Amino acid sequence: MEPKFQSSFIPKGPAATSGMIPKTKPVGRGGLYSYIATTLFVISFVLMLVVFGYKLYVKGNINSMGEEIEMTKNDLIPNTSREFIRLNNRINSVETLLTNHTVVSPLFEFLSASTVRLVRFREFTLITTPAGAELVVEGVARGYATLALQADIFNKSGNFTNPVFSDLRLDERGDVVFTFRGFVNPALISYANEVESLPPPLPVPVVEEDTVATTTPLDDLESTPNN
Repeated sequence: MEPKFQSSFIPKGPAATSGMIPKTKPVGRGGLYSYIATTLFVISFVLMLVVFGYKLYVKGNINSMGEEIEMTKNDLIPNTSREFIRLNNRINSVETLLTNHTVVSPLFEFLSASTVRLVRFREFTLITTPAGAELVVEGVARGYATLALQADIFNKSGNFTNPVFSDLRLDERGDVVFTFRGFVNPALISYANEVESLPPPLPVPVVEEDTVATTTPLDDLESTPNN
């Protein structure tokens, strides 16, 4: 009897090789959290190193700039201080000159406008004293009433301090000769006040650039017939 052979090598029973394939162990939540924590720690550490290094860099630049500023300040302060002191001294000198400088023209204008018609001044003296500028005037008035009117005008003007009319006497014509003395108000003869009272300068006219001056050529003038 001939032996029987199977026509296929595939076993008919259940596969016995299923247990040979390795199974992958699923990652638990604990491992995932540990991985995330480790990653965040590494990133934080790297950022901390970067920030620390940047702080050292900025601190070094600040110290370097501070030293440069200090050196520059030490070089500039002496020169700048000397310039400011010199400028301040010049300004003070100019202010002192303007304050102490006097101008006589306002005084003459006042005397010209306030002198009574029947009063004449013959001598005029302005004396500079520590107490101020003292005016000494010798004059002649046509009578005592005229002199009293002149004294009243001077007293009410406010331009004189302690005005005094003295040495009253009559001349050969019967006129009253007198001497007037009084300290002039500093504001009246102040050069600074005189400058401030001046009118502002007139504006300079601006000539437009496209304005062309019209001129007559010399040849045209020579060729023009005389009338």
